[in-house]
Amino acid sequence: MDKSTYALWFKRAVWLGIIADWVLAIPVIFAPERILDLLGLRPTQDPVWTAFAALLVLLLSLFYIPGANRPDRYRFNAWLAVFARPPGVIFFLVLYPDLYPPFGLLDGALFLIQFPLLLLTLRAAPPAETEADQALQAPLTDCSALWLKRTLWAGILADLVLGIPAIFWPAQVLDLLGMRPTQDPVWTAFAGLILVLLALFYIPGASQPYRYRFNAILAVLARPPGVLFFLWLYAGLYPAFGGLDALLFLIQFPFLVKTMQLIPERRFRDTHLFEYQGTTFRYVKDAAFSGPYDEQALPCHKGLGPSTLLQFINDSARNMHDKRDIRPRYDKLIHAHGVCYAGVWEIDQDSPYTGYFAKSAKGLLIARASVAGPLIRQGHKRSFGIAGKIFPTLDPEEWVWPANFVTVSDLSGSRAPYVLDIEMTNYPRVGLSPPANLINRVIFRLMDTRPGYRQLFPISTLGLKPGERVVTPDLMRLVPATGTRRVDAKDFRDEIRLAHYEGGRLVYDIQVKNFAETVWTRLGSMTFSDDTVSEGSDKRLHFWIPRDLPNLPKQV
Repeated sequence: MDKSTYALWFKRAVWLGIIADWVLAIPVIFAPERILDLLGLRPTQDPVWTAFAALLVLLLSLFYIPGANRPDRYRFNAWLAVFARPPGVIFFLVLYPDLYPPFGLLDGALFLIQFPLLLLTLRAAPPAETEADQALQAPLTDCSALWLKRTLWAGILADLVLGIPAIFWPAQVLDLLGMRPTQDPVWTAFAGLILVLLALFYIPGASQPYRYRFNAILAVLARPPGVLFFLWLYAGLYPAFGGLDALLFLIQFPFLVKTMQLIPERRFRDTHLFEYQGTTFRYVKDAAFSGPYDEQALPCHKGLGPSTLLQFINDSARNMHDKRDIRPRYDKLIHAHGVCYAGVWEIDQDSPYTGYFAKSAKGLLIARASVAGPLIRQGHKRSFGIAGKIFPTLDPEEWVWPANFVTVSDLSGSRAPYVLDIEMTNYPRVGLSPPANLINRVIFRLMDTRPGYRQLFPISTLGLKPGERVVTPDLMRLVPATGTRRVDAKDFRDEIRLAHYEGGRLVYDIQVKNFAETVWTRLGSMTFSDDTVSEGSDKRLHFWIPRDLPNLPKQV
């Protein structure tokens, strides 16, 4: 077998252990006595310690994931994921024998499977660390990374000081601390053992937070579960432990956020966000249409998740300042999947507004239609949107500053079978979805006064000279032109390809109104005449989202 085959089987073996840990640990957190009875094992005499040990096992298993997926890159995690099993064997079969032997046997079996596979995987793997990896360290002047390291090490030392003696003398440690005596020392001791193993997994993140970002992030985020456990789920028994976790989290989290914002250039590779000098339609289209996908096997991109939350916060802040149209390759974490269009923006009705909302305004257009999140197929609740760049020219080679706009539907999504039936505006309703509320009412609110309000002034100022009068509508809505056919397709990217529409064109009406008005007014249309589903669109095309202007009226 080649190295990829060994790595695949090692990944499967570690994930088998991770899933086994989850299946056992998650229900035990909430119902320890019932689960042990269901398994036919010795009843616990102190459910709080059984449940806490299960919580620690769950957290520990999360640290196995990088080593399982990338053992050559995360060798420390891979080795420790395997060697975290023998301590369980020794604990349940030697140190505390005859109480829960199946747990020791399970750890032993997993170790015997995983260890030889890890040896075979790493024997054929490339070197563990390249010069580029070594460069991913905090610079000497980076005080945030230095203090993150110090606070993480403070947590590691606290865990080791509490955990190591608790393995061998659980009752004496609690008595020394003046806390409630344990009624079942074996589970208190096992919690001490897992606490020590967790502390070992924190070490790479505390030593090299850029190279071992996953460990650093999870080392900080492992603290809130302890707070919830001791101060809410099992309140009043050991509040000091919950207080300790809360204190460490409140100290570590700000340094973690700041450290990840200062991540080295190799991470983002595009630090020139203030150097925008305009572009041409041809350049943007060529870049956005580059790397077309196989239309018979459209990819599914990874989006927002726990490991990319900090990147998402950074990118959200960047979008309000970065005017570039094309960036070096990057991941869109919300609207990861889309269809890119080229066409024309045209205003053909009388209009009181200025710029490219004025009558007879006509320019080239690049747009991207996308769905927020991973639920992109028919039948799911989908939040559909179109972002666009209006070029104040019909010459694809002319150097200009385009205007960006963003329209989105209800952010909690719609189950409409066709995305063309989903209404989009520049001020979408948030809805009841918890993720949508977290992102828009909490995260985005930290960065802007009306985070859900996408500005229209880039359009109303497009083509104007300095000092000229500017009149901007408050709201814009995009609606498919009357008579546009609907296409039945599972993936929205198949639904809205231009080949399905008459003449290979898709037309959207441009409608506007002010906050005080109830009726939408049609001003013109967007006509899409060329399209692609490509890596350039998904990974390089960028839309500037300007900050809210304080002199604009607030919606009543």
